[in-house]
Amino acid sequence: MSAPCAPLPATLLASGMGENRLMAEISTRAGVLTARPVAALTSEQAAEAMTRAFEGYVVPVAMDGPGFERRFGAEHLDRYLSEVYTAGDELAGVCLITRRGATARIAAFGCTPAYRGMGVGRALMERAVICCLEAGATRLTLEVITTNAAAVRLYERLGFRIARTLVGYRWDRPAAAGRPLRTAPAEIDPARFARRVAAGLSAAAEPPWQLAPETLAAAGPPRRAYALGPAAALVSATDTAAVLSAVHTDPAGRRQGHARALLASLREAFPGRRWTVPPLVPAADGAEFFHATGWVREDLAQYEMVHG
Repeated sequence: MSAPCAPLPATLLASGMGENRLMAEISTRAGVLTARPVAALTSEQAAEAMTRAFEGYVVPVAMDGPGFERRFGAEHLDRYLSEVYTAGDELAGVCLITRRGATARIAAFGCTPAYRGMGVGRALMERAVICCLEAGATRLTLEVITTNAAAVRLYERLGFRIARTLVGYRWDRPAAAGRPLRTAPAEIDPARFARRVAAGLSAAAEPPWQLAPETLAAAGPPRRAYALGPAAALVSATDTAAVLSAVHTDPAGRRQGHARALLASLREAFPGRRWTVPPLVPAADGAEFFHATGWVREDLAQYEMVHG
């Protein structure tokens, strides 16, 4: 069983980099691990720890410092609840936690290959849950790849339940280069896009964390927002690929083809790209629209799991 979090602030030790760090020891079947808050690391160090902890995973991670800040800054990373775990100088794992109000989300959790299959993951996840609850969270969430049966079982044993399935899509018919635009979309501030999304949500709506207005409002390059009439979208594009992060139509303009027209215009504005939608769309919400507009559902999907 992992150590309780309450005594953690009392343990203040000097690190090898000459900084003070909050540290705690955790007993596991692989030996005693040391927990340090991500606040004690640079962005580059945190990105490297995450990359190494997800080595060989279903979806490997390759991240640098700026990428780490762009993603987890937008998701409201709690740098003191988030931790890295080491055995001496060897990295054993990482747990990144984001927070908004009374909800905490385990945004990334992984053990390095040498510490997998030894019960380490359970001990560290138990600690993460306890820490979040002691910090005042009354609801915890996380996402897990649906085919990762071992992780799903672990989370269920710790009190999480599957709330919904999140899916992604792809567009297999890139627009031809040089084709004239029918109607060019206008670029808008991502913060304005987020406000439009927020205004269109019902009081009971609970978007996935990465599609929530709070996340969308913090979008920065390479993600850019575009609008065409009452429809708007958040997109990032390279020379070969484009990612549709979110699409929204103002309530009064729904079911009139505006989102379809916007996406067709964006495909023409960024021709020759392979378009994808990350597996963050609630299956029950997006299936009708994406199927009707010619997108193909990807095999990779995630469960959103909830505790409390």
